[in-house]
Amino acid sequence: GVEYTYSVEEVTPEAVTKFTNKAMSEKGYGEVKDVTDRPVQNGDKVNIAFVGKINGEEFQGGSSESYDLEIGSNSFIEGFEAGLVGVNLKETKVLNLKFPENYGKEDLNGKDVEFTVTVNSIKVTVYPDLTDEIVKEISDCENVADFNTYANDQIKTENEKNAVTKKETDIWTKIVESTELKSYPKGEIEHYKDVLLKLYDRQSQSSYGVSYEELLKQAYNQTLEDIDPQLTKQAQQTVKEYMTIVAIARDQDLELTDEEYHAEADKTAAANGYKTTAEFMAAIEEDQFYLSLLYDRVMDFVVENAVEIK
Repeated sequence: GVEYTYSVEEVTPEAVTKFTNKAMSEKGYGEVKDVTDRPVQNGDKVNIAFVGKINGEEFQGGSSESYDLEIGSNSFIEGFEAGLVGVNLKETKVLNLKFPENYGKEDLNGKDVEFTVTVNSIKVTVYPDLTDEIVKEISDCENVADFNTYANDQIKTENEKNAVTKKETDIWTKIVESTELKSYPKGEIEHYKDVLLKLYDRQSQSSYGVSYEELLKQAYNQTLEDIDPQLTKQAQQTVKEYMTIVAIARDQDLELTDEEYHAEADKTAAANGYKTTAEFMAAIEEDQFYLSLLYDRVMDFVVENAVEIK
């Protein structure tokens, strides 16, 4: 009985242009040019200087003298990029915004923030007009008309997939938000805090060549102890979701039998290029794999029993 709305975004001329330009860019088309005679538009690549303040105080990681940003990429919090549209070269604008409640940093979640932003440069990539010859180079189509049809079909398919994903996400979010946990199992919380730390450490090593602990110290002047409340909150959300999955599965008799579980493991191992299922199982966390399979079953059930609001 969970209520949801479902809508598929229409295919717009702007979306077709973006799709076409991306295809041309992958084949080396497109010339980057400086813009000096107009303000920032959506799709521009700008270089900005900015200072972020919360309660009048600068915060760690909230400032830069030179930062490259594509307007419309949604790289920054809501309102940041949209607030720069219409700003002229070398102009400074103050943006009064708010961090999302679930931003992921305890000291920033839900906080009001003021960004003072200066546009250092504006660049735009100029593409040639689409021709039959270019179409043949960037696709399997024969002419511009065929390519436009192809582009429309691809965008429509992607929009439909996005709409389904949003529907499922909205339904699941409502279920988890309405679920009350009387207590969190301490062992599970500590386990998922450890999982998060290992994930962050791999990302830090890959991106910056240092451990996550060292990154916290260098970039944010923080320790692992400082971020423990944030890790605990993230782990609690993960555990709450998993406990909700299991509760629904048990209530609706959706749990997998041993035979079903092993069949899924065999199929997944083969699909991911493992020589044997044993090799696959040794490379994953079995609990996580089981829960992912259970989630799929639970999601099928809750979606089937949800109610669309027209």
